[in-house]
Parts: sequence; C-alpha cells; structure tokens
Amino acid sequence: MSMMKTLILTEKPSVARDFASALAKGSAAGGSSDGYIETDDYVITWAIGHLLTPFDPEDYDAKFKRWSLATLPILPTEFKFKAQPKTKKQLDVIKRLLKRSDLERLIIATDAGREGELIARLILNEGRSKLKSFRFFTSAALTKEVIHHELKNLRPLYEYDRLYIAGRARQKADWLVGMNLSRLATLKLNDLFSVGRVQTAVLGLIVERRKAIEAFVPQDYFELKANFKFNNGIVSAYWFDPKKKAKDDIHGEKRQDRREFMDLLLRNLDKKNATISLLNETEKTQYSEGLYSLTELQRQANIRFGFSASKTLEIAQSLYEKFKCLSYPRTDSKVMAVSSFDLVKGLVYKFKDLYPEHFEKFNASKLNVKNKTIFDDARLTDHHGLVPLKDFSGNESSPEGKIFHLVLKRFISNFLENHKYLDTEVEITCEKNLFKTRGKKILEVGFKVLEGRENEELLPAISLNESGVFRDGQVEAKKTKAPSEYTEASLLYDMTNPARLVSESDLKKIFRSEIGLGTQATRAQIIETLIKRCYVERSGKSLQASDKGVQLVDQLSSMPSTVSLTSVSQTAKLELKLQAMAEGENDDSEFLDSINHYVESATNEWKAIETVVGEKKEKTYTGKFAKYSKSSSGNENEKAPQINLGPCPLCQSEVRDFPKSFSCTRWREGCGFTIWKIVAKKKLSESQVRTLMTAKKTDLIKGFKSKAGKPFEAYLLLNQEGKVEFEFQPRQ
Repeated sequence: MSMMKTLILTEKPSVARDFASALAKGSAAGGSSDGYIETDDYVITWAIGHLLTPFDPEDYDAKFKRWSLATLPILPTEFKFKAQPKTKKQLDVIKRLLKRSDLERLIIATDAGREGELIARLILNEGRSKLKSFRFFTSAALTKEVIHHELKNLRPLYEYDRLYIAGRARQKADWLVGMNLSRLATLKLNDLFSVGRVQTAVLGLIVERRKAIEAFVPQDYFELKANFKFNNGIVSAYWFDPKKKAKDDIHGEKRQDRREFMDLLLRNLDKKNATISLLNETEKTQYSEGLYSLTELQRQANIRFGFSASKTLEIAQSLYEKFKCLSYPRTDSKVMAVSSFDLVKGLVYKFKDLYPEHFEKFNASKLNVKNKTIFDDARLTDHHGLVPLKDFSGNESSPEGKIFHLVLKRFISNFLENHKYLDTEVEITCEKNLFKTRGKKILEVGFKVLEGRENEELLPAISLNESGVFRDGQVEAKKTKAPSEYTEASLLYDMTNPARLVSESDLKKIFRSEIGLGTQATRAQIIETLIKRCYVERSGKSLQASDKGVQLVDQLSSMPSTVSLTSVSQTAKLELKLQAMAEGENDDSEFLDSINHYVESATNEWKAIETVVGEKKEKTYTGKFAKYSKSSSGNENEKAPQINLGPCPLCQSEVRDFPKSFSCTRWREGCGFTIWKIVAKKKLSESQVRTLMTAKKTDLIKGFKSKAGKPFEAYLLLNQEGKVEFEFQPRQ
C-alpha cells in the first residue's frame, strides 16, 4: 500500500523551495517536476500571486462589451473568476494535484494576511478541493527550524475564514467602484478615465497640493538675528515674540510683519547689556530605526538617488530573485520574528567579517532577542523586514549596488551604539527682549557613523546669568513659501502615514496602525498608473497633477456620492469595515449591499449631469501638459485601428496599430500595454515592434537620440510588466 502524502500550497516558487529544502530527507530537496516539487512525504506547489482574476463585464454578458450609459450600473449577483492567461498553466498544475488520490491533507502556506488568504481560497474554489485543509500561518523568516516548528502548530483552515471574507469583500468593492465609475466618467467627460478607490484618493492629494500652490500668495516677513559678546565668545540668536506661539503660524515666534519694528529694535539694542536668562543642557539619545520596509526603502532611494518607487521595487525584486542577496522585498514590516534570531545573528557576523569598517561602533549587547527594535512578533505583518542575505557581488555604484548597500547599512545600524548628543537650549534677555538659540554637541556618533559626519552646532562656554553685550545684528527680509510639490518620497510618506490627513479620531486610529493608502506591493504601481493615465506628470523628482487629473477630481468632488473618493477618509472608513470582518465581527453581506447602493446612487447622479461634448481637448491641456491632448472625439484611440500585431502580453487581447502607438484594444477596460511608435526620437518600424512582442528583444537599432540630442544605438527589451527598456552593447 502506497504511503499517503501531504500537499502544500505556497504563494511563491521561492517559498516552495524553502519548504522543499527544509522537508527533504538527507541532502536532496526532492524531485522537481513542472510546477511542483515532490519529496517522500510531501507534494509542494505554488501560486504566482493571483492565479485567478474577476470576470470582466463582457464575460457576464456580451452587451457590456460596448461602453454605454444604458447598461450601467453593472452589479453581478454572483462574482465569477477566470484564469490569468500568463499563469493558467500553473493553475492547471494545482488543479491536477488537488485530484491526486495519494493525498490525505492540504496545508495552505500562502502569505499570512488578507490577500494571501484570498489567493489560496480562490484556487481551492476553482479546484473544488475536498482535502482536509490546514493553515500554516507565520511571517517569520522560513528557516528549517521555523518550518518544522510551525508545521507542528497547524490550525484548521476554517479558522481563517474571516480573512478570506475580508479579502473577498475588498476585491468585490474595488471591482464595483472601478468598473462602474470608470465607465461613467469616461462616457460623461468624453475622454478615457479610470477611477479607483485608492488610486483616486491619492490623485486627490496631488490635485489638492497643486491647487494650494497655485492659490498661494507670498507674504513678506522679517527676522532679527543678533550677535552677543560673552566672556568666551560670540553667541548668535534670533529675536522671539513671547506673546506668539510657534503653532500660531508656520514661521513660528520669530516672524514680524513690519520691517520698521525690527529696524527700530536693532537701533535701540545697540551696545545694550544682555544676560543668559535660560540655559538647559539635555543629553539626548537617538535610536536606530529598525529594518527597511519596502515603502521606506523607496522613499530613501528617491531622496538619495532620485529613483522612482517602481524602479526601486524593480531593483529590489532583482536582488531577491536574480542575485538572491536580499529577502522578499514586498514587505511593510520593519522587524523580524523572535524565531529568526539565529538567522539574524549569523548574518550580523557574516557581514562583520566582510565589512569591518561598518562595525566600528558595534554593540554586541544589541544582538539580543529582547531587542524589540528588531525582534517583535507583535509588529510583524505578512513578511519580515528587509535584510541582506549575502554580499552583492556587483558594482557598488550600480543601481543594484546602491539599493543593496542602503539595506545593508540600515540592517547593520541596528547593532551599533546609539547616537548621543548634548542639546543646549539658550535664552538671552536684552532690554526685556527675548532671543533664542540652540547648540548641539555630539557625544557618541553611534550608528550615524554609517551616514557620514553629523553636523554640530557648537556654542562657546557660557553659564546661566552670565552678562554680555549686544554687539551687532541684522534684519533678514524673507518671504513665506508655497507648499512644496509632491515628490515620490513625500507622497509615499503620506500614503504610508495618512493619519494627519484626516480629522476624525477613529480614522486617525486606524491609520496609525498598519493601514495606509494602498499596500507595499501596490503603491509604486498606483503612482505609475496615475502617470500612465495622464493624471500626473513626473518632472524631475516632482509629481504634478495635470489638467486632466484636476478635471476628474473636480467632477468627482462636485457630486455628493463621489466626493468621498477624492479623500483619504473613504479609504479609511472602508478599511475599518474590512478590519472588522478580518476580526470576525461581521460578514460581508451588509458591506456589499452598501457598496451596491453606493454605486447605484453614483450612477444616477452621473447620468444626470451634462455630457462634455464638442470641446477641443487642446483647450484643456495647455503648456507642459499639451502632449497629453487628445482629439475632439475624446481619445486618439477612437480612430478605428488597422493592423493586428498579435496578442497583448498583459491580457492576451489584440494589439493593433493606432495613430501614435501600438496598443491593446482593451484600453477602455484599463489595459495599459503600449509601444510608442517614436522612442527617443526614433520611429520604430512595424517589423521591429513585431519582433519586440514575439522575441521580447529587437536587433540592435541605430538612430536613437538622447535628451541632449546625442545619437546612440541600443536593443529594445520588453520586460515582464509590458514596458519597453533599453539594453546597451557592452563596452569592449
């Protein structure tokens, strides 16, 4: 009689390999087949993210293929799913495995969170599994010890139904809002628009910032900087108004609107006696910040190197998949599990040998399981924080090298001495006028040694009640500044920490936990989608709302049903409800009823407004946004496309020849696959585009020109996300 086996389903192939390595008997990791790995006791297979995607509207009924107000709203009574074309082969593998007669149980080991649960349950529903099912649920690094320990603590799968219910509700809500509102906006505004619960809230932030900048009127103000002579040297300090608090305005207590006041004060204080009326010296300690989450890594890479969020994710993914020197990057955690202590200890001493110069301030006592900055199960989410797994062998100044060493230094910093400094607060009284300054002296550079020299603001030796004299000063004329344009770094910060953007206390509470706008895996894509849809323009490091983006937000904001989509509050309120579902407080029926009602109300309101017709888009898109202008019919792609170049790499629909591009015919449904006919001032031929689509790489193409007008030659590559990239010939 053959021995019964256990089937394990993971979310990613790399996790399946971890299981196979841990569960193999002897040195072998088991036999690898196409789509699964088999050992004596286990069959281990994997998803590749979401293998199933919701039906498109036309999959429910052919009448929905044509966008028409008459068919809206679209409210399926039963949500159905279909295989993702690119990963259908793997789905078929899993479905066949679920029917094997030699399996006695199933272990779900997808990511420990709402989306991981949804991915697994949709696959099981599709495969109609009847196996007795259990849940492997941990966010710890999957060492051999962790895998064996958690396999002894499996729970019945039904205990995680609440996570599946919440994930399913989120997916349905996003589909209902996105499909219906995108069609409504497109049909009524006579241009292609996409609306999404999170995407549109983020666009609302960028539009609000543009409007604040445009409405800003600079104001003159003045500050008095004085120099006082004391026994051991000069102390510079600013005049402060004791009647004004810093919170009164953004310029604080130093601001004075009248120059005459400051000029008179400067004359009256000349050579007058002064006294140190307050002297507070406080030793302060700054602690390391834990590991990088993906968003924090993206923010720092944008600040330091100008990398976009999507570029940083792409590099981190390459370091994880190709170079295998970085842990899984799509994480929002900054900590490790307590069970990962031995792994972390091994990494610390490995890199201490490789980079002794980074460990000048090493504090071995921090390499302790009680160090909550690093080891904290309570703060662990779907995946642990980013850690380097082995040294990067490439050039340190390459994009991959820059990202790797950012992660490496952040990792090491948590095991170095704390940063300590002496903060000195000084107040000087002169003729009943108050002046303030601060000093800073480094006592222990600590982990900041990895960041370069820390600036000091040294003061001469002074003492409380010491007498001095007003030596000289100057009135500094300044202007108030408009709000800064968003950069990807500052936008990612607001997407991760939106509590300050809402007023309701319960919304602040939810945003101060692990919830933000989007997820670690989606934030970069949201930004790129806003740019691709021409709602936002990237200019250097800045992100600026286009006229089209303002038009959409203004229209949504003018209507009672959809105004909430343009603010972060709607996302917060929905997340509150989803969190309640995940905690088992309610099911999704009432929630989805409210979403259906919301969509019906929005549809009725949008149908009632006047359709934008007969307007030349060139009048709307001016200046630097003129390149996004469309024809008066609403979109350049309205003209019937001619040549079919083959299946779309993203959705398998047709790619056809449009006036300015070769694009997917499902652009109305949101597929963004596009190959522009002119790349770097070089017009591509139809044969070159066909080669690019089929072989994913062209022959060497000459005649490209850089922004500076310099000619160059390169290959064109089509990456997995359907984007065109350059590949240059290696130098001889």
